[in-house]
Amino acid sequence: MSNASANLEWYNATDFGKEIKAKFPNVKINFIATGKGMTPQDLVVSGQQIDLIISSIFSFPLLAETNLLYDMSELIKKNNYDINRLEPYAVEYQKQFGSGGIYGFPISNAPVALFYNKDIFDKFGVAYPKDGMTWDEAYELARKLTRMDNGTSYYGFSTRYPFMYNVNQLSLSYYDPKAQKVLVSDDKFRLFMENFTRFASIPGNEKATTDMFSKEKNVAMMAYQFGKWDFDSWDMVSLPYFKEAPGIGPQVYPTYMNISSTSKHKELAFEILKALTTDDYQMRISKAGTLPSVRNPEIIKAFGEAGDPANGKNYKGKNVGAFFPAKRANASFVTKYDDIVAKRINTAFTDIAAGKKDSNTALREVQEASTAEIQSVKK
Repeated sequence: MSNASANLEWYNATDFGKEIKAKFPNVKINFIATGKGMTPQDLVVSGQQIDLIISSIFSFPLLAETNLLYDMSELIKKNNYDINRLEPYAVEYQKQFGSGGIYGFPISNAPVALFYNKDIFDKFGVAYPKDGMTWDEAYELARKLTRMDNGTSYYGFSTRYPFMYNVNQLSLSYYDPKAQKVLVSDDKFRLFMENFTRFASIPGNEKATTDMFSKEKNVAMMAYQFGKWDFDSWDMVSLPYFKEAPGIGPQVYPTYMNISSTSKHKELAFEILKALTTDDYQMRISKAGTLPSVRNPEIIKAFGEAGDPANGKNYKGKNVGAFFPAKRANASFVTKYDDIVAKRINTAFTDIAAGKKDSNTALREVQEASTAEIQSVKK
């Protein structure tokens, strides 16, 4: 489609707008940020025109509820777009959400790994983590490095449980929409919960947070996504594996760009999605330190080459291969009932870590209470 003059309403804006302005100079973009009074429901009720939506997969249930999701399958076919060039796990993730439709293109991915502070390992004479470790090996390192030294508390490990569930390596789901069943009381979910609650149960480590890794710099290891850090004595290794799932890396955590069902400029919006997934653009963001959404080996290999120190993304000399596991976990189900389960799981996590409840009891209670609430919502 030619670069026709048009106004595009863009919900939840990011830096991608710079590329669009460069490639489509005749297109005027109106950015609508998320916030109070600016939720998808609010915008639908107000009649606000929306053409493009930036989201994660976990926004899809809400977008579906407000009828903003649009299956692009016909546009993909009409434009002869090769969907196989995109990160396959990110494409399959959204297919699993609905009835096999394509509701958006992944335009970037989150860099997930086990980060570590070399200064802490050096201080206590402990060998650095390695690629291919198991969670059991990471746990032993965390125990060694959780200590008090000259009045300073050092923490062996930090993470955020909700995020680790979102990228979980066991392909766990809170709810199975096909079987219409809550799934948190089986052995695999107990294994997953006990893996992370044990880190929080290490005496002295219970106060560790991911912010401490970059601010106080007193956390030895952090399982999370890359952030903007003002020190250089860090590196990373692949996210540890479950011995029950050897070699399986985290699920993808992509950022999607979706065409809104309300858009009056769907063809032009699709042209923009094509522009943001070209090899040229993906190569540039990959070199600057943003995980690409395409599977081109040369683009993946170029990750972090140029760096972007102004934005805290300088990977020079770092083990960037940790971001690219040979095999990723299959996608979990994402449903509109997940929040009902998640709020109870988060409480259960805290109770298990604090020793208030054993994992079998806590997860059984979550299963029962979540099932009851979901049934009441369905009525």
